[in-house]
Amino acid sequence: MKLLSVNSSQETQYLAAELAKVLQPGTVVLLDGPLGSGKTTFTQGLGKALGIRRAIKSPTYTIVKEYSIEGDKPLELIHIDAYRLETGGADSIDLHSYLRPDTVVFIEWSEYIADYLPETFIKIGFVPQNELTARQIEITVHGEKEAKKYEQLVAEWMKNWERNESENAFV
Repeated sequence: MKLLSVNSSQETQYLAAELAKVLQPGTVVLLDGPLGSGKTTFTQGLGKALGIRRAIKSPTYTIVKEYSIEGDKPLELIHIDAYRLETGGADSIDLHSYLRPDTVVFIEWSEYIADYLPETFIKIGFVPQNELTARQIEITVHGEKEAKKYEQLVAEWMKNWERNESENAFV
């Protein structure tokens, strides 16, 4: 597990932008934390860094939003907010249809669709701290299949983050 701290929504978005630099198609990321902890803020920073021009908002009512990413290869960001599936209906979103080699999938409130999650994923936990905008970020890789690939991705992401953090690149 990797632990780090951010002190503002700008830092949260910058952390996400650093992930965007190393993100591989086919990656699944779970965003875990209470309401208002930074999950959608993180996804907004990631989307902006990937070149998505549309506003990224939490798909709480629509559950799934798809964003095309311009570039050399076709790629889509799939943003899922399973909060409304707390009382059931997880099978209605057909999660497996989004888990393709040309997508990156970010899932908020994944505990409500746990039975449908892939075997391996990156989990990013957002833990609010005493200061209003401060967060502790917990990053873990789960599963065995392709875990090595995800572990390498996280290691490269953290190396870039630490280098830029020391240079105060997000100030």
